[in-house]
Amino acid sequence: MRIAVVGLGGVGAYIGAKLCALKDEHEIIFIARGEHLKAIEENGLKIIDVDKENLYHPSSVHESISDPLDILFLCTKTYHSQEAISQLSGAITEKTLVIPVANGVNNKEMLAPLTDARLTDACVYIVSHKLSPGVVKKSTQPFMLILDVELKELLGPLLDKAALRTKFSPDIKKELWKKYLFISAMGSMTSYYKQGMGSVYNLHQKELRILLDEIFSLAKAEGISLETQEIDKVLHTASKLPLDAPTSLWLDIQNKGKNELNSLSYYVIETAKKHNIPTPVMQKIYDKLKLEA
Repeated sequence: MRIAVVGLGGVGAYIGAKLCALKDEHEIIFIARGEHLKAIEENGLKIIDVDKENLYHPSSVHESISDPLDILFLCTKTYHSQEAISQLSGAITEKTLVIPVANGVNNKEMLAPLTDARLTDACVYIVSHKLSPGVVKKSTQPFMLILDVELKELLGPLLDKAALRTKFSPDIKKELWKKYLFISAMGSMTSYYKQGMGSVYNLHQKELRILLDEIFSLAKAEGISLETQEIDKVLHTASKLPLDAPTSLWLDIQNKGKNELNSLSYYVIETAKKHNIPTPVMQKIYDKLKLEA
């Protein structure tokens, strides 16, 4: 099979590196740009995994391709996903399995009008970031890719061989919302207060819980069977994080670049309106951040 990864940041680079273990049977293709592409072509992709590092070499590295793909891991952020689909339109056919792992709960629905490919929901848990061209650091040991159980027969053996820890869920939408509950609330709050996740928990816990309740109520209205303890899990996780631990949304807003404010904050407000669910805390946060972003 021809398997490509586009978006070789913290998430895509780690997934792509692990997929290189399949090169003896499958073609592994990296899609990158600029200095990142040049560095990988010349030296390979360096992954610093906590306290060890390795170099990985795909079958090939390109800025774009047009030959048909069997599987595409779409690891760009939400604001680049549509562009990536358009850029690779020649390589994406109705038989291509496209796996978007960006933050958010509606990536599949957002991309469906742009392609005839087979789209699936997915999410990933990883703490990693690009240090420099060709170099990505994974800061903590845990990693989990969560996919629809319908893909287990096709992808299970491949991902096992690649040593990519994967959970195949019978309720992938629920998994998306469990992650979204955390990243939407923490991304929005850290950006609003310009404080790390541990500080937000310590200083604004009451407001954080109200915001979590808003997102939780939306999930229930959307037919997602979340349990109330998911809110407690978010708070427990936040209580263990460093005071200055940033979120990607906060970092992007600080850097005045493109960001995921629409998918992590505005989406909550607009979707809640359809269900007549009030979201005063998220509205307050969004109103401020849209002026700063």
